[in-house]
Amino acid sequence: MPRERIHPEGTDATYRVQESLKALVQQGGARKTFRLKPDANKALAQLVKLLGASTETQAVEAAIMAMRNSLQAEVVAKKQRLRSAALRLVK
Repeated sequence: MPRERIHPEGTDATYRVQESLKALVQQGGARKTFRLKPDANKALAQLVKLLGASTETQAVEAAIMAMRNSLQAEVVAKKQRLRSAALRLVK
């Protein structure tokens, strides 16, 4: 049994892509285009395998989120060390 049609009859792929992109942007997403050097492309292929990602986009998103989380943790730890040092100076 075929799935229910989402777009009006007679719409082409260009229209469907534009609608999909519009919905993505409305949700706060974005479409990005990158050129990767050979080493980065090999690293991306490895990431896809290591993460068990079904697409390169999924692997890139996961890597970006993991890096952000790691950097946030580092910033928080650094702030805590600075506060701790400042408290020692006050005592």
